[in-house]
Parts: sequence; C-alpha cells; structure tokens
Amino acid sequence: MSRKVVKIGFIGAGSIGSLFGAYLASIHSDENPLEIIFFGRRNHADAINEEGLRLTAGDKDLFLKNIKVYESASEFTGSLEIGDSSNFDFLFLTTKAYDIERSMVQFKNLIESSNWFIILQNGIGNEALVKEYCNEDKILRIVTSHGALLESYGHVHHTGVGFTKIGFAYLKPDSKNVKEYGRAEESLRFLKDLLSGAGLQTEIVEDIIKCSWEKVFVNIGINAVGALTGLKNGQLLEKNSLRKMMEKAVKEALEVAHGKQINLSNRDYVELMYSVAKKTYNNKNSMLQDVLKGKSTEIDFINGRIVEFGRKLGIEVVTNELLTALIKGLESSF
Repeated sequence: MSRKVVKIGFIGAGSIGSLFGAYLASIHSDENPLEIIFFGRRNHADAINEEGLRLTAGDKDLFLKNIKVYESASEFTGSLEIGDSSNFDFLFLTTKAYDIERSMVQFKNLIESSNWFIILQNGIGNEALVKEYCNEDKILRIVTSHGALLESYGHVHHTGVGFTKIGFAYLKPDSKNVKEYGRAEESLRFLKDLLSGAGLQTEIVEDIIKCSWEKVFVNIGINAVGALTGLKNGQLLEKNSLRKMMEKAVKEALEVAHGKQINLSNRDYVELMYSVAKKTYNNKNSMLQDVLKGKSTEIDFINGRIVEFGRKLGIEVVTNELLTALIKGLESSF
C-alpha cells in the first residue's frame, strides 16, 4: 500500500530555504514520498528545473532532481493538472524578514489552504505580522543556527552545522482543545522527525518565541557592527571600543525582553554573543553580506525591533537606535 505524498513548499527559497528543502528532498523515496516545491527568483528556478539543486556539505556533493521551482503562486497553480491538489501539508516562509507582508499577500490562497505555515527567518516579532494574514493556530516557528550560502544559481553550500528548534508560535493546550492540540502535536512531531531524518537534527520546544529572542541577542551584538565596519565576526572582538558597543546593544535588548516579560534562561547573553563571534571568527555575517551586495538588510527585525519595543515600553535603547539609524542611512546610499 503506497503512502500519501507529503507536499512541502518554500516561499522565498534563497540560501536557508534551499538548504532545508535540499535536505528534505534527499530523503524522498517510495517509502517516504515527498513533493518539494520552491518559490524563488527566475534564475534560481531555471537552474534547478534544468539541472537540479546542488547541495555541497563537507565532502558531500549531491544533485537533487526532484525539486520543482516556480516564480509565483499563479505559475504554480497554472501548472497543475486536473485532479492535482494545490494544498501544502507544510508551507515554509523563508524570505528575508522585510518581505513578510508582500509574501503573505502574494501567496494568500496557498497559505490559507496549507495545513501548517512555518516561519524560518531571522528576527523577532515576525509571527505578529504573519498572524495578520493567517490563522495563528497553524503558525510554527523554526529557529536555526545552520549556515547556508548560495554559491550560484542552483547551488547551495551548507557552511556551518548548528541547532534547529521548532514549536508552535501561538497554539497552547487548554481544556477546550485537547483533541485538536493532540493532533497538532502529531504533525509537529512528524515534521521534526522528517527534518531530523534528513540530517537537520531538530528539537521541539515549548517556547519558540523565547528561542527566537535568544538567537537575536547574538545578531543584535554582531550584525550591525560587522556590517558598518566591514569586519569579520572574530575581528570585532579585537577592538575594545567595538566590544563595548556590542555589549551595550545586547544589554539594552535584554532590558526590553524583560520589559516584555519574555521568559529567558538564566545565562549570560553577552558572553554567548562573544563566544559565537569567536567560534565564527572568519564569517562575514548576513547583514554585512547584504551591505556588500548593496541589498536591503533585516535591521528592522533585529536592532530596529528593540528600538520599536523600547519606545513603547519607555526604555532607553540609545545604542540600538544609533546602529539602526546608521544601517538605514547606509542602505539609502545603495
């Protein structure tokens, strides 16, 4: 008896979307039938549709021919034959954070008909934007530290192994939804098992919003300072004045998180940020890469979010205000 095909889509299949999609595509089989659909830019789509997606990871070099790529939702639905379903079991949002609202509008019908909608992006507060366009009970978030780089169209490079955590953005168990929550947990475990089976070891967590904050503390300390100076992560630590600025930015963010009653762990997040910078000494962070390419950055969802939340809470966040203003000024020069 054949198993039901699981349909998985990636909206905005750039580096991280291509990485996760590639690993999932690598475990497709008759016993584990998966249909992987990407939505991405035309050049990337053409390269994958013609030659397959190349995944480079360590000494592994795979060419995956079982991924279909479309530039838009209308191109995808127009390609369906009679009887084909456009409903996704799992639909990922892997665009840059600043493209959330545009993507939610453009892919509205596919999102509404999907069983689960997964945010796989940098930043904090993303889920609040998404739920304006989507049933909040089906929103999942993934927080990951895996590194990915698009070497060229149709070629994704797994540049760094990290953690992956997944959880419900809003859905919580209560006395009224015991059965529904139980079914939702089954789907969550199924996706977790798929990702882990594909080689992306994944952990289910109760508070994924807390995890998104814990990751963003690292980004808040490193990204903008690296983007403004052009220095690699480890080089930032060699300048005492920059270390102090990075520390101030993280401490302001911590004060805002406490003001928003985020249930943080009892750990030193400044030291965590320093240790990540040290471990990734030769990395050019994603914001620096965007600046070098003359592209918009995700500053509004990282330091800019701290500025926004700080103003609402009446908390001074002068370092994050400065970093945000400088990055936005730099963007205006592109």
